Amino acid sequence: MKKIIIAVVYFLFLQNILFAEPSFPQLTGRVVDNANILSEQEESKLSAILESHEKESSNQIVIVTLSSLNGYDIADYGYQLGRYWGIGQKDKDNGVLLIISMAEKKLRIEVGYGLEGALPDKTAHEIIEYVLKPKFRQGNFYGGINDTTVNIIKAIKGEYKPSANKPLSKSSENWFFLFFAIIFISGILLSATNKKKNKKITKLFHSSMLGGFAGTFLMGFTQSLIFATLAYFITAIIVYITTKKVSYDAYSSTHPSYTGGYSSSGGFGSSGGFGGFSGGGGSFGGGGASGGW
Repeated sequence: MKKIIIAVVYFLFLQNILFAEPSFPQLTGRVVDNANILSEQEESKLSAILESHEKESSNQIVIVTLSSLNGYDIADYGYQLGRYWGIGQKDKDNGVLLIISMAEKKLRIEVGYGLEGALPDKTAHEIIEYVLKPKFRQGNFYGGINDTTVNIIKAIKGEYKPSANKPLSKSSENWFFLFFAIIFISGILLSATNKKKNKKITKLFHSSMLGGFAGTFLMGFTQSLIFATLAYFITAIIVYITTKKVSYDAYSSTHPSYTGGYSSSGGFGSSGGFGGFSGGGGSFGGGGASGGW
């Protein structure tokens, strides 16, 4: 009984962390190096590559380095950051974010709706696993970011060759299937919430997403789909029962819409860019892949 109480308290604490609003950096350009791991020359070279690709295709790719995620999950952070900045064109949702957090040693390729076909989750994972991680483990941050950028562009153009990389193990495939299935379901629930303003669906979305994180976390340790599924349902049920009623109208007054970014009332400032670059109003749905080094 004591263990159950501790588990409930832990997941409620985790819920508060996951659904609190993160503080996002300003969009100062195509390369936002808040962690200061790139020289000015390296940043300029990367910006030139990204600008050239955008002029050629209208796709927007942004690289952001962070000192820390401050306790936030990188997948959730990336999803929200992409929408806050509005990376990609509004009518195409063709944005990509490459996110690097130094303190946690976490990596993320966040893919907009419109590019999920050209840059699927498996390809994003392979790029992180076999291109980005090896260079970062060597301390070659610029080399890793540059090669990753090149491979992302190749994937979008249909020129990426996965045969040069090692195949995913069966356990890895199961892990990623579980994770992205949960994200997909959560995205549907979020969409329904925005359209119907249904308080119960909002609670269901929150509990489902938190259950997904719990299941994914356990999957990473046990490699057991059964245990992960049980963790998902148990956590989701506990959170749904214990969560206070959500006032959608109150939520909407401070967050008018995810699409195109958060409102400036939350202390984040305008979602417009700086230094001659800004997002085009693109949207994200949680597609992409994460990793660490």
